[in-house]
Amino acid sequence: IIDDNAKVSNSILWPHSYVGEQCRLRQTIICRNVTIKNGTLIEENSVIGDDCVVGRGSVIRAGVKIWPHKEIEPGSTVNESVIWAGEWRRGLFSSYGMGGLINVELTPEFCARLGAAFGATLPKGSRIVVGQDHARSSRMIKRAIVSGIVSAGGKARDVRELPVPVTQFATKSGRCDAGLHVIVSPLDQRSADIRFFDGDGLQIDKRAERRLENLLFREDFRRAAFYEMGDIEYDEPNLEYAEHLLASVDVDAIRDAGFRLLVDYDYSEASTVLPGILNELGVTTIPLNAGLREGPHHRGVPEETALISRTVRADVGCMLSPTGERITLIDDTGEVLTAHQTFGILISWWLRSHPGIVLAPAATPDWISTLVRECGGTFTATPGEPATVLRSSAVPGTCLASDGEGGFVWPYYFAAYDAMYTLAKLLELRAITGVSLSEARALLPSSAYVTATEFCPWEAKGRVMRVLLDSHRDQALDLVDGIKVFVADGFVLVRPDPDEPAYHIVASVADEAQGQNLVSEYARQVREAQQGNGLHPAVESALQGETASQ
Repeated sequence: IIDDNAKVSNSILWPHSYVGEQCRLRQTIICRNVTIKNGTLIEENSVIGDDCVVGRGSVIRAGVKIWPHKEIEPGSTVNESVIWAGEWRRGLFSSYGMGGLINVELTPEFCARLGAAFGATLPKGSRIVVGQDHARSSRMIKRAIVSGIVSAGGKARDVRELPVPVTQFATKSGRCDAGLHVIVSPLDQRSADIRFFDGDGLQIDKRAERRLENLLFREDFRRAAFYEMGDIEYDEPNLEYAEHLLASVDVDAIRDAGFRLLVDYDYSEASTVLPGILNELGVTTIPLNAGLREGPHHRGVPEETALISRTVRADVGCMLSPTGERITLIDDTGEVLTAHQTFGILISWWLRSHPGIVLAPAATPDWISTLVRECGGTFTATPGEPATVLRSSAVPGTCLASDGEGGFVWPYYFAAYDAMYTLAKLLELRAITGVSLSEARALLPSSAYVTATEFCPWEAKGRVMRVLLDSHRDQALDLVDGIKVFVADGFVLVRPDPDEPAYHIVASVADEAQGQNLVSEYARQVREAQQGNGLHPAVESALQGETASQ
């Protein structure tokens, strides 16, 4: 199938392939069952193998060969052949660390080089904490990385199977120079994610990521002499972590309250750490999906967990993310709270007695900033990447931060997204205030919060920002994260996605219909700012050349 306004020149297309609107194919071979999405340019002497998907607005340069069963991300420019990797990505790092297909992209050989490159970013003899989840693939990746660290003269402190925040805690409390954690991706069991931390347990910044990428690609990392090679030590920081957590909450208040708690662990490493803490707090706990289970499994649905929580008459119900960083709360009536509602309750309970700075992404609903001011605090908006929020929380005077997705930071305790500490702190505040979650939820302001995503090629993102900024320069704006335009009863935010060729449009206003209209209007402006069709500049150039020749 060749869609409208597509042009195929001197090319061979095998059966059951699709060419989207406004694509340009020149002297190429397209094999069976290939999907080429809108606005793609494929240049001369290229070959696309069977069952490939080429994302919208991509460019496949001349001579590139893409092996079967591959996926090219939207807006990509592919300059070299794709053979082993399952997909073509713009870079190794995303907002959540480094990821890749297990034993395809993240092979033992690659991970050993990665470990050597990471070790080479630090002085010889540096101590690096390494943790993992319980999957065998994570263990393989971690051990390959450890071999690279040792070869570069670093010392590996293996803390084995732990939740991510405990690995971060071990990095900082152990006065180590850096850390990393390997987990199977919660979104794709075939993939793994690697998170890198600095000596404070914070995710490394963009500058450190680029340095690591450059060393890895150039293979310009040191090899230590045999007498300078590092060693491996083993540690179990669970007990130290639990003691630190319990020392940071009012244990007696929680014990006296006698809470009944339901916890869905989602078969995560938190189930090896949190039960002992809850036992010390005197909480009657009903666990779901506890223990460790490898391989695909049915992940809990909040509505199902809420039904069980209501049936067992739990005072508080919760679901923990597989990494132990984020939490979804369920109140005493079985109602699932949004991340923003949970944030609002924590603000109203904590800020009145501990006023200070509250941090959250610029996309946070407008009523949150109003609530912070009413409670005597100061609201500060940040860019939306979780690592940026985390680093910003180190500002003196910050008392609470949120990433808007269920991750909460308590800087006075430890700068990390820690669902286990958030749960313990919530129980403490619930005991002190004597207010149930359902009562606290009922007191929160209500407003419309409408979101949408609009595709935009990577190369057009800067142009979109310039056009929108010029169009709204006479209005009240905030440029912390994208372009936030203040309107009656709220705002509209247009922000570029850091990992995908897309823009996110968020409207936080009083009325749902108003929010829908604003999102639709600004999505239209994003499309028009791309000069009509949101095509890759190379495709636009091809179209303009054809028009001129006619």
